[in-house]
Amino acid sequence: MINGAELLILIVILAITLDIIIGEPPNAIHPVVIIGRTISRFKPYFMGFHNRILSGCLFLIWVIILNSMPVIVVLYILYRLGNILFLIIFIIIYVYFLKSTFSINSMGKHIRRIVNSITDNDIIMARKHTSMVVRRPTDNMDVHGIASASIETIAEGFVDGYLTPLFFYSFLGLAGALASRVINTMDSNIAYRDSEYYEIGRCTAIGDSIINFFGSRMVPGIFRLSAFLMGYSTGKIRIINTTDSLNAGYSIGSMASVLNVRLEKTGEYIINAQGQQPEVGDIRKAMNIYYLSALIFLILFVIPVIAILFFIHLLVIL
Repeated sequence: MINGAELLILIVILAITLDIIIGEPPNAIHPVVIIGRTISRFKPYFMGFHNRILSGCLFLIWVIILNSMPVIVVLYILYRLGNILFLIIFIIIYVYFLKSTFSINSMGKHIRRIVNSITDNDIIMARKHTSMVVRRPTDNMDVHGIASASIETIAEGFVDGYLTPLFFYSFLGLAGALASRVINTMDSNIAYRDSEYYEIGRCTAIGDSIINFFGSRMVPGIFRLSAFLMGYSTGKIRIINTTDSLNAGYSIGSMASVLNVRLEKTGEYIINAQGQQPEVGDIRKAMNIYYLSALIFLILFVIPVIAILFFIHLLVIL
């Protein structure tokens, strides 16, 4: 019988392998899509509260419970049964839900569409594909603007779309990964600064900043190591907090530094202003850094943390 640490390590390796080979499941059974539907279903009830900041916090807790507790309970029962068949079912369910909390394959697909469109000199399609990964207007973007938006998406997406879920998985298992994914999904749905959502989305926005706080500060070192191993430019890392996010400057700033490119969101910020204008080749480099960084984080952080925590647990119970 494999022990707890071996099982958790096996599960995360299987989940990453599943993501790389198969990618995203159909929307009808995709846990993140179901989270989105849960948010839409219950949002009208919580929007009606008088104290909308409090209702936003209760809304967040409610969605986390609805989308994590049933799965955790089922997994606990399957694991406690101890039968090899139930253990196999346990692993299948666990891998499926853990895989849903991060996405390497999907990021690669979106970015490849942009790169291919630019390579084919189809600026219209490049703008269209870029609009699917950023909130900013893309109608008038040139190649440099598209490249900048793509590289920023890759850098920031590495944190909230991969590192943060696995960071919390390392310490709290699937419950931690699912909770972080719910917070990130709700942040995309209700954490806006307009009059309708500002108060109700405040708790979620703060929660999203908190869960990405530690991971975003690990990224500069990870990106620099990846760039060094790939032979890319590794200029001095600049952490530039000119974005409207507490954490985004770490991932975007470090990616801009290691690639020595200028990244700009028109009217809001310029990062690494002295860098070169980004080109399609820089998008490819950023994606390569993303892939290698994912492997580095798994080997140097996730697996060691799981093993160390299990060892500490053994010392305590013995």
